[in-house]
Amino acid sequence: MSAEERGAAVCIARDLTKHFGGRKGYTLGPVSLTVHAGEIVGLRGENGAGKSTLLSLLAGIAKPDGGSIQYASEEKGAVAYVPQELSLYEALSGNANLKFYGLAAGLPFRAVRVRRKWLLKELGLSDKARVKVSAYSGGMKRRLHLASALMVTPSLLLLDEPTVGADTQSVETILRLLTHLKTLHCGIVLVTHSDTELANVSDRIITLQDGKIV
Repeated sequence: MSAEERGAAVCIARDLTKHFGGRKGYTLGPVSLTVHAGEIVGLRGENGAGKSTLLSLLAGIAKPDGGSIQYASEEKGAVAYVPQELSLYEALSGNANLKFYGLAAGLPFRAVRVRRKWLLKELGLSDKARVKVSAYSGGMKRRLHLASALMVTPSLLLLDEPTVGADTQSVETILRLLTHLKTLHCGIVLVTHSDTELANVSDRIITLQDGKIV
């Protein structure tokens, strides 16, 4: 995707830094990154390179020690974050999980039903909607995990290894939905160790090494 084809910026990070562990600890940055509407930015690097730290800063979960982040929209739900760790209630069904996250995001009941039905269909989980998550396969849990974050309609979607441990069908389903969200002008940052996944869906790929973009 050329500079002329990119949409408006949904997130602009300037000179972000984050330090851990005292004087001899690990430092991220300074890192500057702009994410545009309708593009997927792939983020790769070795373990410890700072990928998850950068995502947590962009998501607002961690506070940077330096630099700034500007979003196109400050509305609730404008930024959706999918961490690597699953955040699902295994004793509840897929339906109940999505209902919980939709209501927690402030959606009205009708919107929750409509959004939930669409996500379950797109992610191939409609026939498992009433089944407890504890009975889901690893790939199904990954799909539902993504759906829980997408009960809102974000302008910026941040994903940390969303396909880890998933089967081939689940990986393809997840990547297909990300490509569709891109057409809806969502800006996406995708972290994955799979170069194939990055090559298949990313408009541009950024490499982090020792906390800096190289």
